[in-house]
Amino acid sequence: MSFELRQLRHVLALAEHGSFARAAVALHLSQPALSRSVQNFEIHVGTSIFIRSGSGVVPTDFGRLLIQRARQITELADDLGQQVLARRTLETGHMTIGGGPYPAESTLSTALARFISEHPRINVRLQVRDWDELLRRLRARELDFFVAEISTMLQENDVDIEPMSVHPLHFIARKGHPLAGRANASATDIFAFPSVAPSRIPPRILAPLLAAQRKSPDPVAAQRAFPSLQCNAMAAIKRIVAGSDAIMAATLSSISAELESGQLTILRGESGLTAHYGLVKLKGHPLSYASEVFREFVIEAERETMLEEQRLLTRWMPGRGAPDWASRCRPGAPQEVARGGVTVSEPATRSAPRATSTWA
Repeated sequence: MSFELRQLRHVLALAEHGSFARAAVALHLSQPALSRSVQNFEIHVGTSIFIRSGSGVVPTDFGRLLIQRARQITELADDLGQQVLARRTLETGHMTIGGGPYPAESTLSTALARFISEHPRINVRLQVRDWDELLRRLRARELDFFVAEISTMLQENDVDIEPMSVHPLHFIARKGHPLAGRANASATDIFAFPSVAPSRIPPRILAPLLAAQRKSPDPVAAQRAFPSLQCNAMAAIKRIVAGSDAIMAATLSSISAELESGQLTILRGESGLTAHYGLVKLKGHPLSYASEVFREFVIEAERETMLEEQRLLTRWMPGRGAPDWASRCRPGAPQEVARGGVTVSEPATRSAPRATSTWA
């Protein structure tokens, strides 16, 4: 069976307006021409798709199903036309990208700065949210793709995950913080102060941290809310940490400016925590051409982010080389890794040695 997109658009217009007269005006056709087009389509499919009356038309049961499918087909055709045009020039179009707070502050910001400079007529929207909200919006097709923590998504069957790098997290505090001069900050030391988080803490990290907190010999620390504050605005989180004794865990690339200015400092000792980034898109839904191009910008920016984190680690924590496992990885079955007296469940990587933490 074959039919023309023009006929499908006629059927959709008639369903939307409910009368041949109004649909004909909207389509810039004569009413007889529209009537013939719809009748020919009904003959082609072998049944009526509209019930006609003096007050207008309404779809039959079969007509409602056909209209739903016709709408999907015309939307795909329109999208294909836009993609062909965009691929020719990349001068027009739009995309909506999602990001977790850490990658939005580093990799995505770097990639977007370059992309909008090279493609000024592409409209881009960046949504910074927690990973679960990003997944919901992706499924609602409100996002082209997003970059965020992927450890909670490895069993999702409707998404494609492109693993990126494993980013070490470090405990960060203000300059002059009581722990800033310590040679090594233990878990007990950390839990003695308020904690702030720029996103929901993944279960693989939160559960063992809470277990370690409960073992603290300090009753106040053991019962302190953890985290004390959660906010996905990194700028606000950094100002809170800089103006209080609160402690945050962060990637070095997300606080590079504050380290350079002296507002924030890295607490000595290994947190043993990591952020597992990945680029996530819906399975079976190819990216738009603009999004495909932007993806390449993201991959390149991610490589530079990892180099920047190694540079920052060398500068601000001399003698501490970049961990071997801070490299490109692929998600797989979780593995139990002992870090700082805490066992953290992490996605398997190709070469992820069990790091030894200096936490007490």
